[in-house]
Amino acid sequence: MTSYFRDMSAADLAAVFAIEQVSHPSPWPMRGLEESLAAHKGIVLCDENERLLGYAFVQKIVDEAHLLDIAIAPSERGKGYGRLLMLHLMESVMTTGISLWFLEVRASNTGAIGLYTALGFNEMGLRRNYYRDAQGSEDAVLMAYTV
Repeated sequence: MTSYFRDMSAADLAAVFAIEQVSHPSPWPMRGLEESLAAHKGIVLCDENERLLGYAFVQKIVDEAHLLDIAIAPSERGKGYGRLLMLHLMESVMTTGISLWFLEVRASNTGAIGLYTALGFNEMGLRRNYYRDAQGSEDAVLMAYTV
């Protein structure tokens, strides 16, 4: 099956919201997605039928990028789409003069930590109690990639 990337539009937000709700213990509300799309770069990964496979939001500040949110549809996980999306983001954003990438990832998300490490991100520290939800809080691993 063929997949491709494109800029996110407001028409994508319902599908993005649906994936967001089942992908994160404390998902962003629709308003947060709308605000992020208005202020930052949103990318979607689609199949040839225009079905969203995944998405990401990236904030650019001068020569730095911050991965704000990323998710792959549960039915599409384990197929390499997360890696494909990250590689696309890194390649496309780095052509705009970015020299440093930051991201936070739940300490328990060992799969994502492994992916980011394999892509060249390094652990820079820990943000205690960064993620909060109804069950309590969890630390975030701060990771960075230097171009």
